[in-house]
Amino acid sequence: MKKWFRFFCLSFFSDKISKEGARRGYTSFFISLILALAFLWVGFVGSEMLPFPVHYNNASDFAETARGVLANADVNERITIEIQEGLLKAKKHGGEYAESLFVNTWENESDKQNYSINGYNVVVDTRSSDTLAEIEAYCISNDGKDLIISYEEYLTLSAVARLNFDFKLTYTGRELELDDESVSSYLAYLESTSEENKLEIEGLADELAESKITKSEYNRKIYELYFVNYYPEITDYESSSKVPLLRNYYYHQYIKDGISKYLLIFDDCMMGSFETERGIDVSFYGFYSGLDEGVVISEGAAQSEAEEKADGFIKDSFNAIWLLNVYAYAMNVFSLIPFIALMPMVVTLLAYSLLKLRGVESISSLGAMFKIIGSYVWFSGAISAAITVVIAFFVQRDALIVLPLILFFVTLAIRSIIFSIRETQLYRKQTVQTEE
Repeated sequence: MKKWFRFFCLSFFSDKISKEGARRGYTSFFISLILALAFLWVGFVGSEMLPFPVHYNNASDFAETARGVLANADVNERITIEIQEGLLKAKKHGGEYAESLFVNTWENESDKQNYSINGYNVVVDTRSSDTLAEIEAYCISNDGKDLIISYEEYLTLSAVARLNFDFKLTYTGRELELDDESVSSYLAYLESTSEENKLEIEGLADELAESKITKSEYNRKIYELYFVNYYPEITDYESSSKVPLLRNYYYHQYIKDGISKYLLIFDDCMMGSFETERGIDVSFYGFYSGLDEGVVISEGAAQSEAEEKADGFIKDSFNAIWLLNVYAYAMNVFSLIPFIALMPMVVTLLAYSLLKLRGVESISSLGAMFKIIGSYVWFSGAISAAITVVIAFFVQRDALIVLPLILFFVTLAIRSIIFSIRETQLYRKQTVQTEE
């Protein structure tokens, strides 16, 4: 066991030790591969999580914008926030906590003057994430002429004519109010469609009568049923809902068009995008789960304390997504296992070919070479992870998507080529000695 441990831990640093792999089985390779996958996973997660506080500290305009909202020098302009059971509540100074839109610097000039620093925009909207959005539906011709017609006009066209148009939505930015009049119109439409819809309506009516659902839940279910029957699928607009949600108004109105300097604070999460003073673009999400319950910054907090807590709130919210990143990157690495496992095979073929081209016969077979190269795998993964995390502090996040894999392959290839060169030199030296 001691010899195996020595071989497993030191083979990357010694040709002599790594050559012992030729006489061993493939167990060491599989253990080494598992460790390499673990290191690559650590590299992905570490490069995602660790640089953020440094990037935030090097983005003074963004930090000042966050402080302007949560730690404004004018206490009357501060937005007081409180965490309750993983959700964020907000109020204006002296007011009451409410589900409301508190700040929108894109659309409110007063908000812009109070909270926007050097072009950074802020939204504080604590309305529920499932709040329905008011929308305007239309269709636009796909022949390059950009002819726009209403959705009602589109429905009057023949099936062939409809092929010339694409369905579009515009979010107005207002919450959809479901009153009795609107719900009655939805019911009238649904009753004219199919028996299946009629039965579903009757089932919902029974649930309402038996108090299994509230009137507001009933109205929403009727609207959802109406929407999916009246309009086409809206997968281009919503990924988690069959109906338009107000939360996505900000994405479709602003962010989708390329705006990249913002901080959006919602009831269940935050998102932001900023540029550091080193020119690195950073986009991030943050959650409130795991954060301390209660008021984040008390109304009477001193300016320095309030600013420190505002910075801490942004960083802590970002750190709260660590578990999501751990899971997401684990799935990512898992999906790449066949590709990662192929890399040692490619490197083995490369190194073995180099030896054969130079007439080296000391490595008897491709399998023996594979076990030697396999002994380098886990440490190559460790080097890849370490370099990735360091580089993450200095480059754009997009550059890191495939960087750990590239570094892993390059490290493994370089170490294997070094082995081939040294083995060639050793073989020729031994051959000369034998001839003499």
